[in-house]
Amino acid sequence: MSQSRIRSHRFRKGLAAVAGLAVAAAGAVAASPAAATEAPENDPQLAVYVEVNSNDLANVADYTLADSGRVAVDLAMIFAANINYDGEKANLHFNERVTETLNDAENQIRPVQEQGTKVLLSVLGNHQGAGFANFTSYEQADAFAAQLADAVTTYGLDGIDFDDEWTEYGANGTPQPNAESFGWLATALRGRLGDDKIISLYAIGPSYTTTDFTLFDAEGVLDYAWNPYYPTYDAPRVPGLEDRTRIGAAAIDLANTSAATAADFANRTVADGYGVYVAYNLTATDQSAYLSGITQALKGEATEYRASPKDRTAPTITVKQGAEFTTGSSDAYSQVSFKLYDAGQIDRLFVNGVLKDLTNNTWSDLNFVKPGAFGAVAGANTLEVLDVAGNRTEVSFVLAG
Repeated sequence: MSQSRIRSHRFRKGLAAVAGLAVAAAGAVAASPAAATEAPENDPQLAVYVEVNSNDLANVADYTLADSGRVAVDLAMIFAANINYDGEKANLHFNERVTETLNDAENQIRPVQEQGTKVLLSVLGNHQGAGFANFTSYEQADAFAAQLADAVTTYGLDGIDFDDEWTEYGANGTPQPNAESFGWLATALRGRLGDDKIISLYAIGPSYTTTDFTLFDAEGVLDYAWNPYYPTYDAPRVPGLEDRTRIGAAAIDLANTSAATAADFANRTVADGYGVYVAYNLTATDQSAYLSGITQALKGEATEYRASPKDRTAPTITVKQGAEFTTGSSDAYSQVSFKLYDAGQIDRLFVNGVLKDLTNNTWSDLNFVKPGAFGAVAGANTLEVLDVAGNRTEVSFVLAG
């Protein structure tokens, strides 16, 4: 796997909102822009499984980091689709709730992705004998990989998570696991998905224990492998996938693991250099206090629940046109008036450091500025406008004496 793809999968969290730039009318004033804020490129990923049979995937979007407004959850797994057996071959199956989640992607999946979280479809055995580890040829594995890739494309997903539980290998006359099958399947899926999608391994069952990972390019095919046992701290060992930033040692159940243990695992994850932390069973209840113990260690920030996106857009300042408001030119105004706008509401302004408090409204005005008014002077002046969230826009203007 190329380093560029590793980075794109590991660190694609989305940027925090960019502070807005003031736009001056008719070139009259020059605004000073605020700097953009980017997500750090070395934070461990928080991967969360959502039981969609009882909870909406959209709940993931309710959690943000308290200071930056970035996503709290980096990878969200729809738990779970199934690998079924029709008497001849393996088939991808969606139960009623998984079907509802996928068909309602605009409300269940897109809001999560738009916030910066990657959404994967977790695929699980279904007691019928069809599994990831018992394909007897590459062609059989590729046929199932085609179904997985079609689901990713059809529903706009970000990848596939393999969970080899509940298969019951041998049921219905199906073959026993072999060392090559999962490698065939994962390789075929990577070929169909391309480099931009994610393939993760929930390291359990024969797909983990029977597979000979040296028989295929595990590093180039798999993005992540993580611990499936809650609550334990135990890194899986996948030959060829030794990069710790692609391994998850910590696994917790959000409903049944103590907050102290969860936080301890997060601190150990950072100390040991692992790149993923796995949590199971995100529900519709407010779990932000619990998650804060994890994200504080992983990302240096607490978690907020259903927090409105942080307002990081600075106010807009424009010169009001019309002789009753503004006279002179941008070289030197005899009198100048300003229109102030911010969707998050204008709070206050300063002219050369002199405060003028404003009623918090989306639109405000500063009219008839001339020497001696509002702290203005002949010559160079500075107008500073702040919104309720504290975002600031500063412009300069010149008044004739």
